[in-house]
Amino acid sequence: MPEGVTEGAHEPLRRRFGLQAVRAGWPELLIAGGLVLLVATYQLRPTHGNPPGLHRDEVSIAYNAWTISQHLHDQGGAFMPVFFYSTGDYKSPTFVYLLAALFRITGPSTRAALELGATVVLAAILLLGVLAWRRTRSVAVATGIVVLGGLTPWLYELGRVIWETVMFPLGLVTVLLALDWAYRSRRGWLWRAVPPGLALGALVYVYAEGRMLAFLFAGALLVFAGRGCWRWLLATWGVFALSVVPLLVYLVRHPSFRTERWRGTTFVTPGMSVFTIVWQSAWHYVQDVSLWHWVSSGDQKPYIHSWGAGQLFGTVVVLAAIGVFVVLRVRPLDRWWLFVIVAALLSPVPASLTHNRHHALRLLTIPVFLLVLAIPGLQLLFRHVRQSWLARVVVIGLGVAVVGQFLWALHWYNVRGPDRRVFFEADVPRLLDLTLREKETIYIDHDDLGALSHAWWYATAHHIPLSRVVRLPDGGIPPNGSIVFGYDQRCDYVCNGYERADESYWLAKAAGPKPPS
Repeated sequence: MPEGVTEGAHEPLRRRFGLQAVRAGWPELLIAGGLVLLVATYQLRPTHGNPPGLHRDEVSIAYNAWTISQHLHDQGGAFMPVFFYSTGDYKSPTFVYLLAALFRITGPSTRAALELGATVVLAAILLLGVLAWRRTRSVAVATGIVVLGGLTPWLYELGRVIWETVMFPLGLVTVLLALDWAYRSRRGWLWRAVPPGLALGALVYVYAEGRMLAFLFAGALLVFAGRGCWRWLLATWGVFALSVVPLLVYLVRHPSFRTERWRGTTFVTPGMSVFTIVWQSAWHYVQDVSLWHWVSSGDQKPYIHSWGAGQLFGTVVVLAAIGVFVVLRVRPLDRWWLFVIVAALLSPVPASLTHNRHHALRLLTIPVFLLVLAIPGLQLLFRHVRQSWLARVVVIGLGVAVVGQFLWALHWYNVRGPDRRVFFEADVPRLLDLTLREKETIYIDHDDLGALSHAWWYATAHHIPLSRVVRLPDGGIPPNGSIVFGYDQRCDYVCNGYERADESYWLAKAAGPKPPS
C-alpha cells in the first residue's frame, strides 16, 4: 500500500538482527498447537466464587441482553437502542447484543454470560497470535505472543466478568489487523478503506473510552499519508464517519449521554484553566503509564484485579522495549509499525482526563499494545536462540520470570479474589432468596435502578415470574405490610428495615405513607 517501502531495502539489517522468517516443521506445529490449547483451557476454565458475585452493572447488562433476545427492547422499553441506559450510566451495545444472541440459544444464564466474556477475551488473544504470524511468518513468535497474552493477569482477570469492557481488547486487535491487511493488500484503494474504517467505527461501540480513542486513532492514520495514499486515507475517514452516524443521532436524541459519564469521571471542573487541565492531564498520563506500577502491583480498585500482585509481566515490557528498538532501527519506513507506536502513545489519553489513576479497565490498551510491540522483540530472540548461547540464557531467564510472576499473580487472585464480596454485591442473592424464593412479591422504588436490575435478573435467571417484582410508579407507595427491596436510599414512606446486605442493599416492610410534617 504505501510507497517507498520495499521488502529488500533493509534486508542486510534484517539478516543482522535475525528477522527472516523461519519455517516450522511438524514437531514445532504440534508443540505450538498444544500450547495454544493449554492457553485456551486456562482462559476458559470456570472460577466459581471468584469474583464472588455480580456487580449491579453486570446484572444490568445481563438483563438487558435477555430482554433484547426476547422482544428487541431493553429494560426501559427502547427498541434496539444504540446504547443502554442502566444504573445511572450508558453501557456500550456490542457485548449486550452478542450476549443477547447467546441467550437466544441458552436462555438466561449467569454462567453462559461469564463464559462468553472469557471467550471474547480469548478471541482477542488468539487474534494477537494471528497478527504476530502475519507480521513475522513465524509459528514460534505467534505461539509465544498467544502464551504471553493468555497468561497475562490483566487479560485473564478481564475474562472473569461480564462488563461490556471485555470487548475492548478484541476491538483494538481488530483495528490493527484491518490496518495490517490494508497496508499489505494490492486491492483498490476503496476496497482497502472499508475494513479499517469499519474497525475504527466498531471501537466506538465497545466501550466508553473507545469513543475518544477511535477519533484519536483516525487522526493517527496520517502516518500513512504520502503520494498515492490520500485517496485511501480520505476513504477510510469517510467509512469511519458513516459508522459513527448512529452515535451522532443518539447524541441528538439523548443530550444527557454527552455529559453524564463525563461529569461522573472527569477531574475537570467549571472554571478550570486550560493550562491546569493540560498540566493535570499530562501528570495523570505519566502516572497511568508507569509500567513498574503495573508490573509490581496493579490497580488497587477491585473491578477486575485482586490487588497484591502485578497485572503485567516484566518480560512483556522488556520484549516490547526490544521491539521498539528493532522497529526504529530496522523498519523505520514501515508505516504500520509507526502507526502502532503512535497509537500506543495516544491510547492512555482518555484515561488521563479522568480522576481515577491506574484504572485497569480504562487502560486495557497498555497490555494489548505492549504485546504487539513485543512481536519483533520475540522474533529477534527466537532467531538468535538457534545460534547464540547468550540468547538462550536470555530466553530462559525471561521464561522463568514469566512463570514466577504468573504463579505470584494467580496465588493472589485465588486468595483475595473471593474476598471482593462488597464490590461484587455477593450477598444480594441471599436477600432475594428470602422473598422471591418464598413466592413473595417485592416492591422497588421507580428510580432505584441498582435494586431493580438485581431483582429482574435474579427472577429471570431463576425462572420466577417478573410479575412478582413490582416497580412502583414515581412517588408510589407499596401496600402496608409488603416487602420492599432497595439500594443505598431511604424509603419515601414509612418502612421498617429488618435485613441488610453489602452495607447498601436492604429489605424492609412498608408501613404506609409518612405522616404530614
